[in-house]
Amino acid sequence: MTFGRVMLAPTLALSLGLATAAPLRADMVEKTTERTTTYQGTVTEVNPSSSTIVLRSETATAPSTYTYNKETMFVDDQGKTVTYETIKDSPVTVTYTRDGDRMIVTKVTKQPSVRKETKTTTTTTE
Repeated sequence: MTFGRVMLAPTLALSLGLATAAPLRADMVEKTTERTTTYQGTVTEVNPSSSTIVLRSETATAPSTYTYNKETMFVDDQGKTVTYETIKDSPVTVTYTRDGDRMIVTKVTKQPSVRKETKTTTTTTE
């Protein structure tokens, strides 16, 4: 009989322990982290009908396509709002998150255009 009581006590304690642990797990908060990535390139195409932006980078072999939505911010390097039409053929930094195969743009920052100055000097000798 003593053997039965010894076995019953640990089993009962284990059962009670699991029963009290279950409500604690139900109170836990699930956290989801979202990874944000940036990419720099030049906008080669803006397609409002499909809400996509195509960027070409000097380092990438193929252009990258990004999806924008009504929450996407289009700003210049000073943080002022610009229209998506003004970013065409401009260098930009795109901040995006991945949703499966799609890259969803949260912010497009238009970088100042790089001005290339060419100075020509002509020298004539007599």
